[in-house]
Amino acid sequence: MLYNRTRGVVITKRVRFARGIWRGIGLMLRRSFDGALIFENVGKSAFHGFFCFFPILLVCIKGNTVVGIRVLRPWRVVHVDCDHVVELDARKNWPVSVGDEVIWDEDRGR
Repeated sequence: MLYNRTRGVVITKRVRFARGIWRGIGLMLRRSFDGALIFENVGKSAFHGFFCFFPILLVCIKGNTVVGIRVLRPWRVVHVDCDHVVELDARKNWPVSVGDEVIWDEDRGR
């Protein structure tokens, strides 16, 4: 579960982690995605929308605070510098803004 602690709302109950082969594939070749894909320990990185069929909302997080929100359009590249990136379908309205504290299941209770 991805939770916005600042607003006290669940962003999405469906969370996947980009680990192993999924770290390189991400949301490529999908027509939609109704959850969140979390990339941990990102640092300075580039995210690309190659072979993506919809815009992706990149929620950039340092610590647990949202420090930036970017839209990654298909066939484009976006550079980030943060601890974690959460990918969401940008065509949907998500309850998250810059400055919000966001946590996921592995962080609950810490």
